[in-house]
Amino acid sequence: MISQLVQADEDTVRDVIHQTQERSRPFLDCAADVADIRTVSVVHGTIVAMEKRIFELAGAALFVEISGHEALPPLLLLHGGLGSTADFAELVPLLTDDYRVICMDSRGHGRSTRGDVPLSYQRLEQDALAVLDGLGITRADVMGFSDGGITGLRLAAHHPDRVRTLFTIGSDWQLPEASRALSSQVTPQWWRDRNPDGPYSEAAYAEKNPEPDFERLVTETVAMWIDNTGTPGYPGEDVRTITAPVVMIRGTDDRLSSHDLASALQDVLPGAELHEIPDAGHGVAASRPAEVATIIRRAPRNRTPAT
Repeated sequence: MISQLVQADEDTVRDVIHQTQERSRPFLDCAADVADIRTVSVVHGTIVAMEKRIFELAGAALFVEISGHEALPPLLLLHGGLGSTADFAELVPLLTDDYRVICMDSRGHGRSTRGDVPLSYQRLEQDALAVLDGLGITRADVMGFSDGGITGLRLAAHHPDRVRTLFTIGSDWQLPEASRALSSQVTPQWWRDRNPDGPYSEAAYAEKNPEPDFERLVTETVAMWIDNTGTPGYPGEDVRTITAPVVMIRGTDDRLSSHDLASALQDVLPGAELHEIPDAGHGVAASRPAEVATIIRRAPRNRTPAT
């Protein structure tokens, strides 16, 4: 499951740790981009390294975690609203044989601070693009779950040269009225009542976030969910400009994304794939990671190399 990158002995482990620390050193004194090694371990004789970086952007400190060998093609993972990189905890280990996996906590979520600019899908698109730029990645595969998929659709529509293949999980390209009505009911207390513990709870958020403000995060996220005004929101008709292969994934029991809109996107983008996983809900990447990973590995690829 983990790439056999280096056959490890004690001397090799020490060398890799030293080399990684030396590569990170230029960032340690730079406020805009701080890098450090998160873990170095040996699994079945293989060195597995995970790197973390913090990017300062528009008043926020964005947390990014990178795993997999740097020679592999990059895959940017974008999590869902009120979630974090923990959304992909079960999926990432299944992808590091094939990808250099880049997970970022969206502003205000997980280990990223909120900043002081309005929260919107446009802002999340700009943040994702800035992280790719900061890592020196000109072209990558992108996979987004829920809000992350909406952000990915915007990124592929507005920056077609940057996205090799786009994967969306439980994401809509327009705002259905049913989703707007459901999301409008969400308040901080509504969320607390339905998520008293676990990865989506206020306690899990407060434990991770450097500057927690749960009331503000929920209120502004809900406003983003129900914003149907165009430019800063859902990509809408802009999806017609997407040139990358698009692979949609959703659970058949997902009440938060629309089967009809997914089918409609296939009409707009001939060649777009739709994979529906039976008896799975919105969080299919967490509940059925092996099936999702198989779809990703078998997907069509844009012929332009990822870099």
